[in-house]
Amino acid sequence: MDETSYPLNSPEKARALRERQELASDTASFADQHFDVVIVGGGFAGTAAAVNLARANRKVCLVDAGASRNRNSEHMHGVIGLDATNPSALLARGHAEFVSYGGLLIDGRVETLEQTPEGDWAVKLESDDASTASQVLVATGITDVLPGVPGLEGMWGTRVFHCPYCHGYEAKGKNIGVVGGKNPGFTARIATLLTKWADSVTLYSNGMDLSPEQRERLQRCGVALNDDDVVQVSPANDDDHAVEITTETGPVRYDACFTGPEFSPNDALLRGAGCTVANGWVQVEGGRTSESGLWAVGNVVSSPDQVSQALGSGASVAIAIDQHLFDQI
Repeated sequence: MDETSYPLNSPEKARALRERQELASDTASFADQHFDVVIVGGGFAGTAAAVNLARANRKVCLVDAGASRNRNSEHMHGVIGLDATNPSALLARGHAEFVSYGGLLIDGRVETLEQTPEGDWAVKLESDDASTASQVLVATGITDVLPGVPGLEGMWGTRVFHCPYCHGYEAKGKNIGVVGGKNPGFTARIATLLTKWADSVTLYSNGMDLSPEQRERLQRCGVALNDDDVVQVSPANDDDHAVEITTETGPVRYDACFTGPEFSPNDALLRGAGCTVANGWVQVEGGRTSESGLWAVGNVVSSPDQVSQALGSGASVAIAIDQHLFDQI
């Protein structure tokens, strides 16, 4: 899935984008400087780290391409005091706070990371502008690869979701359709979990190979299983959140729709820098990768992280980086 393909679908998100563009400097402002820390990725983990490091009097640059994981969502949940806030609007506020503390926000993408003979990191942007940093924190997140069902991608984050703990409460007492086709273990798991909230849950296996044990568990939890292939998912005309899931036997209306994507970490920079990988994920300990001075945080190394977890882990790693730099004196 193209991570830039989601449309802005609300005035609030369009306003957040304008605010971010007003805050960001062009890439030439980045060139030929030395930073204490360059942070790659301005989602919740990266921005939390950036704010904390700027407040710690570090010279920090945040390079952000504006492609946070939940940029297409209208609301986020589970963050105390901020329930139902638009995530793009909250990120724009975070970016403004970072800049107010003297941080440099760059609208761009990092192309390469290379360690210099002196132990610093050379950071080159796609624009060819380059600088160095004592430490680099990668917070480039994850790409959710959806089943190849027409209609799913266009409704991702507005009518189609994947996390029961983010959006299950809003489906309380409703009829939910779950579209399979990717990540069978995760998809079967969320289908069973959704029964905690929903009045009924129907899982369309859509070609997934479910084990007898998974099928028995689904049945025991009260999930109806439909093994027909899904040919289309469309918005229902009578409700802002409902969908119609269509198989060859015709459409069925549901109050809400979930699906289980494959989780593909955006970790090319980390892999290219030589970081240790195990079981498909770059390995970190307290945010440290295997490469000196190179850190990673958020969904790029931990797929389950929600907004609240990303904020906490970003702040925690920022403190670790600051104390590491302090101890070099």
